[in-house]
Amino acid sequence: MAVPEEKNMILMQMKNKTVLWTLIPGIGVALVCSAIYFTGQVRRCNQPVAVPVDQPPDETYCAEPNQVVAKTEPNEVEFPNEPNEVRRGGSRTAPTSYTFQDEPEAHALYDKMIETMRNAETLSYRGGCSASGKGPAYEVWMKKPNYFRVETVNLQGVKCGTLVGDGDNLRIYWPEGNSPANNTDGNVYMKKATPIGRHSVGHEIGRLRAGMGMTIIDPSTFHGYTDSLQPYLDGAKSWYTESIDGYECDVIEVSFMKRQRIWYLWLSKQDHLPRKLKEVVRVARPLVMYEYWSDVKINAEIPDEKFVWTPPAGWTQWTPPEPDEELLKPGEEAPDFELLLADETKVKLSDYRGKIVWFYMWRVG
Repeated sequence: MAVPEEKNMILMQMKNKTVLWTLIPGIGVALVCSAIYFTGQVRRCNQPVAVPVDQPPDETYCAEPNQVVAKTEPNEVEFPNEPNEVRRGGSRTAPTSYTFQDEPEAHALYDKMIETMRNAETLSYRGGCSASGKGPAYEVWMKKPNYFRVETVNLQGVKCGTLVGDGDNLRIYWPEGNSPANNTDGNVYMKKATPIGRHSVGHEIGRLRAGMGMTIIDPSTFHGYTDSLQPYLDGAKSWYTESIDGYECDVIEVSFMKRQRIWYLWLSKQDHLPRKLKEVVRVARPLVMYEYWSDVKINAEIPDEKFVWTPPAGWTQWTPPEPDEELLKPGEEAPDFELLLADETKVKLSDYRGKIVWFYMWRVG
C-alpha cells in the first residue's frame, strides 16, 4: 500500500465501536499502532499491562515491555459495589454512562496530596511496581526551585538509566550498552531544556530503559507541572482506610472522563502522600498498573551535588532522530502488518489496500 500524498482520515465502525486510525509509518517495518475508542483524550505513554484475572492471588509486579503479567495483587480486596474492578474469574466493565457523585471530602484528600507535593521544599521517595521490590523500580529526589534526580533498576535489579535536572536542563545517561543509540560507538547522553512547571519528569522515565513507562503520579507535580489528565477529572469518592507498611491510609477513587481512567490512591494520613497506587484504563480488557511508594521524605536535606552531572571525557551528546527522518516517503509502499485491536480483534493493513487509512499511535512508549 502506498503512502498517500495528502493527509486524510476515516472513521471505521468495528463491533459498534468507533475507531480512529492515523497513518504514521515508523522505522523500517516496525510500524506499531493500536486502536483507541474515540471517546476522550488519550493519555501518555505509560506501560500498564492487561492482567489475566483467572490466576490465584500473588504479588504484583510490572512487566518488561511486551511481557504479559500472569500475577495479581497480593491481598486483593474485592469491592462488591465497584463496577470496573478486575476480579478473579473474569473482568467487568461498567458502561461509559456510569459515574458517581463527587464527594467533597474525598476530593479534598486528592487536592491535599497535590498541595503537599507543591508546597514541599524537598521531596524524595522510592517507587516500585511491587510491594516486595521485585520488579522495575526508581528512586527520585527533588528540590525547589527546579532540581531533580531519578535513578532506575530493571526487573533483574540491574541499574539502568539516570536522569538529572540541574535547574535549567535535564540530562539522561545510561550504563554502557543500554543506551537507545545502539548504532553509535562509546557512551552517550541526552540533554533537554526544563522550564519550571512546563516539563514532565514522568514522561522521561520511559527513556531510562528499565522496563517502565510513565508513573501514575507525575513527579513534576512537585515543580508546579499540571498533569494533562487534570482538566478531565470528574470526581473522587472514598472507599475505606487501610494500613500500608504501618501507615494508616485513606483509600480514594479518582475518576477521569467518566471512569474511562481510574486511580485508586492509598493516601497516608500522616503526610497526605501515596503509599500505594492503582490505575485502571478501561478498554475491552482493563489495563491495570500498580505502584508502591516507600521511604517518603518531605523537606529533608538534599545536597545540591545530587543534581549535578558532568559527562565524562569521551561521552557525546545524542539526539533522537526526528520523525521526518524515519517516515516513509510519499509514494513509498508501506509494509504489511497485523495488529491486535483494543477490542481484541485482529486487522491487517492489507485488508484496506486501495483505501485511505489513518492510524493512531497509542501506547508506543
